[in-house]
Amino acid sequence: MIARVLIRLRHRRALRCIEQALATMDELPRAVFERARFQNLDHVQIADELGITVTEVEQHFAAAILHILDHTDPVGGP
Repeated sequence: MIARVLIRLRHRRALRCIEQALATMDELPRAVFERARFQNLDHVQIADELGITVTEVEQHFAAAILHILDHTDPVGGP
């Protein structure tokens, strides 16, 4: 029971950190990340939707991941 509560708290904290990082992210990397992770679109679908190439989607997705990693603490805090 306590372990489940701790896991839930960690997940909430991680989600808050990601939300904070997304709020400070440039528009295209954020749009790509949100479509890939929250809408489950593949890179081709994202490219079509945003009017960019698949290569650009890959670059923006990588930039988004790096931004999130740069703006979060390795132990789960901002």
